[in-house]
Amino acid sequence: MDADQVGQRVQAIADAAPDYEHQHGLEDQLHLDVLTLIAKRSTDAGARALARAALASLKIDFDRYGA
Repeated sequence: MDADQVGQRVQAIADAAPDYEHQHGLEDQLHLDVLTLIAKRSTDAGARALARAALASLKIDFDRYGA
């Protein structure tokens, strides 16, 4: 994934209006995908640690709003 691909996904979120529920799902998935990519592939140890820390919220059991 590169910045152009992220930009395309951001545009897809904008294009999904007025279905805000779908927009939220697309946005959540984008954030998850970017954080996962950083956690797995970044050469910056600090960035990897931050991404892993943020992804830890996925372990919390609560009802999530999905697409």
